[in-house]
Amino acid sequence: MTHKRKHRPYEIDADERNERRRALRRGKRVDVMRRADGNEIEVKREVETCAEDAEGRQLVAEMARAFAATIEHYKSEYAGAKPHDEALKAALSMNELRRQWVAGLAPEKVEWSHLAAVGEHSLPESLSLWGRVRDAAEDELTSGRRAAQVAGDNIGPYERAQFLAIRDAFADQWQPQGGIESAMIDMMSVAFSLQMYWSTIAHQRATREHDAQRKELQRYESNGWKSPYQHEAGAIEQAHRLADGYNRQFLRVLRQLRDLRRYAPVVIQNNGGQVNVATDGGQQVNVNK
Repeated sequence: MTHKRKHRPYEIDADERNERRRALRRGKRVDVMRRADGNEIEVKREVETCAEDAEGRQLVAEMARAFAATIEHYKSEYAGAKPHDEALKAALSMNELRRQWVAGLAPEKVEWSHLAAVGEHSLPESLSLWGRVRDAAEDELTSGRRAAQVAGDNIGPYERAQFLAIRDAFADQWQPQGGIESAMIDMMSVAFSLQMYWSTIAHQRATREHDAQRKELQRYESNGWKSPYQHEAGAIEQAHRLADGYNRQFLRVLRQLRDLRRYAPVVIQNNGGQVNVATDGGQQVNVNK
């Protein structure tokens, strides 16, 4: 049987969002030029720009800084203190290797130097690579993976599913609209997940001996994590304090979400030109066109 995921109301249509980003915005700009005789001339003009163009300009600037940093690295004593010409050749050779590596890199592993290496060969390809990184980041946010990593990095499939079940349950009840409410749902999911985790740890520390947890600690320590040395009573108190702190954080965000819904007016426009404005308390005020 095929399991069909429910469509989330807070998922934003990518085409609509990109269309807003590409919307042009006109602005006035004043350029001051200095002539050879020292006099200044003001030139006023109107320019058109949009969020997508501004992002592209910033991207090119970051790539230029990354390439310059690569050259400075080869000119430093750490890399043999090469002269500028040799450092430039070494940087170009490194860019060739980076263009070969970046094809198999996960989006979260792409660095500015990789974008600069691709941009040196083809600027459209570097923008396409940047688009792949942006799409992956948006998918990570929409799917809940980013919030799940905050609740627990490198967790297994079942733990990830547990977190997403909490997030889906909150989203089903509140039906978040827009980025702010969706972010608050993620905050509540993280706080509740961590509250449950530390409540479990507090119960284990209070009811089980330290020797019963030794094997579990050794499993984590074999991966490089070292457990802090604490007195038993202090460790129990710490777990209870953290669980209580995440509970307070959960309730604080819940009140903020409730207040956001309570004090934000709801505007309903009918076909006949009548506008219904819902005030605090649920009363609707009819405003004719």
